[in-house]
Order: sequence, then structure tokens, then C-alpha cells
Amino acid sequence: MSTNDQQQPQTQVISLQTISQNFLGALQRQFDLLAYNLAAAQQVDAEHYESFARQSKIMPVQQLHQNFGQIQAYSRGLILRQTINDLLNMTTACMDNCHLLCALVKNQGTDKTATEETQKAVAEAQGSFVRAPLNDKFERLEKEFGIMCEMEDAIIAVAIGLRVLMTRNATVATEDLDDDGELVFEFKTVQTINPPKGSEKLQPEIRIVDTRRAFKAGDILDLSNSEMLGLSITIASFFHNLFRSVDEFGRKTLGERAATPPPPSGESKPPPNP
Repeated sequence: MSTNDQQQPQTQVISLQTISQNFLGALQRQFDLLAYNLAAAQQVDAEHYESFARQSKIMPVQQLHQNFGQIQAYSRGLILRQTINDLLNMTTACMDNCHLLCALVKNQGTDKTATEETQKAVAEAQGSFVRAPLNDKFERLEKEFGIMCEMEDAIIAVAIGLRVLMTRNATVATEDLDDDGELVFEFKTVQTINPPKGSEKLQPEIRIVDTRRAFKAGDILDLSNSEMLGLSITIASFFHNLFRSVDEFGRKTLGERAATPPPPSGESKPPPNP
């Protein structure tokens, strides 16, 4: 739906399809960029690094120039921090968008007239949700809409991991551990299972399986290349589960053929494209 921009504000429709396209597309771009950066990091060597560093014949503070080993370690840590930060930002933004959609669906399902008062209530609830800590977002999705996030622990671990990287120089502390005394990262990987000898099946079976990496107090938080890429797959799996739950809530509330509800006001914007 669109309107004349010179006469009245443009109205955008928020839908689950739009949310899923935006965030899954952003996630793929993040994955591609990470793969590119990791590939580039493996190709560079000390000679190439020094060649580029000295192209301008002068440095800002030459006595502070880092050698190849130092900058390689720094770059590695930066890629890890940026990867986890980007994934967490996308996750929280996606949850915010899904909460708004569910609030609009619930409002339309109980009040067909969508009065100014109910629109204001939706806007206030959404503002409160956006400001809420990550743990509270999970609780509110369950309490308000019955949406259970199957991978809540995995997402919480990513958030804790970012805190470890940003505030404690990648050193895991006791306060970061779960009840089992670990900080556990979960990854989605592909496993190929060859058919047994004599089986009628000719093609191997492809499965997505869960793997994990556990850290204890005092450990340095670092992930391999495949684990960093695997985190993106973990977030993708979380998105798909969340979208499925939101769709089920919408169908239950509005019925199979219900129209997508409008935003709370004519000035509302569509979900951001991270």
C-alpha cells in the first residue's frame, strides 16, 4: 500500500514475509562478508603486509607500527568481536520486529476497529520491549503470545560471549558460566552419513547436526573459522524457528486467511534491513 507523499504520510505494511526476507538476507550478507574476510586473512603474509604498510612512505606514529604477528592476532580478535556483535544485533532487531507484528496481530484479533487508544497501547508495549534486556525479551514473547524460542540458551551464550570479548579481553569469568560451570556455544553443522554396505540407498544422507564448544573460567574465548561461520547457521536456525512460531500465533489468532495487520500509525516504518 502506498500514498501520495505530498498529501499524507506513507503507510507501510509489516508482514512476516518482509521480516524474514530482510533478516535472512542480512544474515546471508554477513555470512558472505565473514567468509571473504577469513579467506583474505589466510592469504596475506608478512611481506605483503609490510609492502602495503609502507606504500605511503610515512606512518602516523611509526614507532608504534605493529609487526605481522601482532596485527594478525589483533585482526583475528576484531573479526570475532564484530561477527558476534553483528549476529547479536540482528537477533535482537529480529525479535523486536516479531514482537511488533504479534502485538498488531493480537490487537486486530481482539479489536477490529483499532482505535487510537489501542494503537497507543501497542506502541507503548513495543517501546518497552525494544528497551528490555535480552532475557526479558524471551520471557515476554512467551508470556504475551505463547512463543517459545527453542534456542534461547544458544542466543544467551552469544550475548555473554560478546560481553566477555568487549569487557574482559576475551577471558571467561565465573559469572559467565551456566549451572554446569560452562559457557557453551552451539553450532549447526552438516554431517554426511554414507549408506552401509549392501544398503539399497546409493546416495549419502545429509543431516544438520548440533555441535558445541564449552569454555570454563579462565579460558580465552576464541572460535575457529568454521565455528564463526557456524554461528551464522545457528542464528539462521533460530530465525526459522521464531518465524514458524510467529506464523502459528498469527494463524491461531486471526485464522488461515486473515490479512496482515496495519502498523500502529500512518508514520510507522517497515522493519529495518540490518
